Amino acid sequence: MKKLVVILAKSAKYGNYCVAGIEISTNKWIRPISHDEKIADAVTAAELTYSDNTEVQIFDVVEIDFEDTPAQNKIQPENSFFKNSTWKKFGRWNLSDVEKFCGFDSTDFIFYDTSRRLELSIFETVNRQKSLLILPIENISIVTEIRNDEKKIQANFDYGGVRYERFGIGDIALREKFSDKPCGNFFVAEKAVATFSLTNPYKDNRCYKMIANLFLTD
Repeated sequence: MKKLVVILAKSAKYGNYCVAGIEISTNKWIRPISHDEKIADAVTAAELTYSDNTEVQIFDVVEIDFEDTPAQNKIQPENSFFKNSTWKKFGRWNLSDVEKFCGFDSTDFIFYDTSRRLELSIFETVNRQKSLLILPIENISIVTEIRNDEKKIQANFDYGGVRYERFGIGDIALREKFSDKPCGNFFVAEKAVATFSLTNPYKDNRCYKMIANLFLTD
């Protein structure tokens, strides 16, 4: 089944990409995923390459051929397997186009509460689960630190009058920008728009909230 999708998330995932967007015919989130279990539902660079050898970018309007049966992932209900065919670019939007078309998601909290991670038990009580959001946020800063001999690049920000802290960042350009920065807290912007993704469980059996991509609006 071929669907037109405006790409709103393209983030790093284990050397490949996590990609998601809004399906234009339904105005609903969809996350194309691979059957290849070795890459953990990710999409490879080769699969994101058009026939002219350019690569799928944020805000591209893309035709993707999906399988008819959804992936049946309770934590990430937007997941849908795509067929092994070349993605086709049908146009390109900008953030203003997206806001006019679908607006922002309506939610009191970013994935059910104000924490940065969720215990699996929460999914037994939550209705209308979702793992993708696009939201306006404020007072964004990037925190870099060394933890367990590994450099961490995370985000603090405000949403709905609540301060959220230590969200992981999948935005490739943002990670590259701060990869060489010393440890510290760096103010980025008073206002921005972000796409958020909720991960599948890690080894600690928790699902983590992350900023997939950050769009500065100033």
